[in-house]
Amino acid sequence: MESDRHGHRGITNVLESVGLNAKDQDVYRALLLHPDWGMDDIERNLGLPGEAIRAALDRLAELSLLRPSSGPERFIAGNPEVELTPLLQRLEAELDERRARLSRDRALVAALTAEYTTLRIQSGSQGVEHLDSLESVRLRLHELSREATSEVRAFMPGGALSAAAQAAARPLDEQTLARGVRMQTVYLDSVRNDHATVEYATWFTKQGGQTRTVPSLPMRLILCDRSVAVIPVNQEASREGAFVLHLSSVVAALNQLFELVWERAAPLGETLAPDCDGPSERDLTLLKMLREGLTDEGIARRLGVSIRTVRRLMAELLKKLKAQSRFQAGMEAVRLGWL
Repeated sequence: MESDRHGHRGITNVLESVGLNAKDQDVYRALLLHPDWGMDDIERNLGLPGEAIRAALDRLAELSLLRPSSGPERFIAGNPEVELTPLLQRLEAELDERRARLSRDRALVAALTAEYTTLRIQSGSQGVEHLDSLESVRLRLHELSREATSEVRAFMPGGALSAAAQAAARPLDEQTLARGVRMQTVYLDSVRNDHATVEYATWFTKQGGQTRTVPSLPMRLILCDRSVAVIPVNQEASREGAFVLHLSSVVAALNQLFELVWERAAPLGETLAPDCDGPSERDLTLLKMLREGLTDEGIARRLGVSIRTVRRLMAELLKKLKAQSRFQAGMEAVRLGWL
């Protein structure tokens, strides 16, 4: 009984390999067992419509597994070993060729990988890779994310995430988190006003990621496994490319910077605490930017908000300090010990 089951499965596998579906196989097996059956018998016993039976008979005839009999609507089932062996030999030869081609392709990929790695090492200078285009930066970040084994941390200055950026990041983030890699991202407080970004951050958190916000960020930064850091060549022009740093001392310092910012950042799911009599984190950020001599346009870029919002925030700060000008606000902040 067991041998019959194995034989049945073996025949089924062979017939599937030559392109016969389950209905074709049922018709062929029925004619092997009942060579005297005609169309009506097949239809009655197998419960198949006549159209399906005729299609099956045509396919079986194409493979020479079936020949018409001298009787009306009678068929002779051919010997499967005789008829199918040449076909299986051809399929086996094609499979051998595919295996040989796959082996050659693997060897080519290995050679290209070796060349790619060599060029990357040669293009680097003492642990620094220079990526000279936005496309090369995206490709390298994709590689680093897929290679990460423990954590990926990021500063994401700028405004809300575009729909295209979210669509590109979602599958990669999902795969990275599914591998058990911890992901921590810091955005600007301004993204709290963008529904799409908040929705993405909520999804990210449900997948196991962590998202926080701060009034301002020092730079765009990606850290992988505390061993690699990616920073832009020009903070104001991402299209100019980026540096990939492997210098342990520099990467360690950037990780410490991340931890300092992360500690004072607020989880995106929490409501920011209202201002009290003392300076808020946003107030201190604005004052420091004023001290740096940034224009409203520069402050807007740093905070990821509009110039109109910057002017409103400045007006609120001057009111809190009871100052008539920004210079007076700075002097009053120094007197109060805010700076």
